[in-house]
Amino acid sequence: MKQRNTPTPLITKAELKEWLKVSDYWVRDRMDNDPEFVAQCVVDLAPAGSSRRTIRYHVGRTANYLGIEVEDESELAAAAA
Repeated sequence: MKQRNTPTPLITKAELKEWLKVSDYWVRDRMDNDPEFVAQCVVDLAPAGSSRRTIRYHVGRTANYLGIEVEDESELAAAAA
């Protein structure tokens, strides 16, 4: 089995909006009203016990959740940047 050399792509909210061509409202609506989206796609990078959140979105799981076909997650991350 071939091992990946790059980590799984995580993108910021701004990169997510650019990639999907959606508004701030769309992202906020998913975060507030779609617990499955949050469970599947959102990663909080903040240290345990921190009162602040450092949110990133997992490219592959987000694409899968939204029904977007993905051949290579790194290509999607590059497209979002």
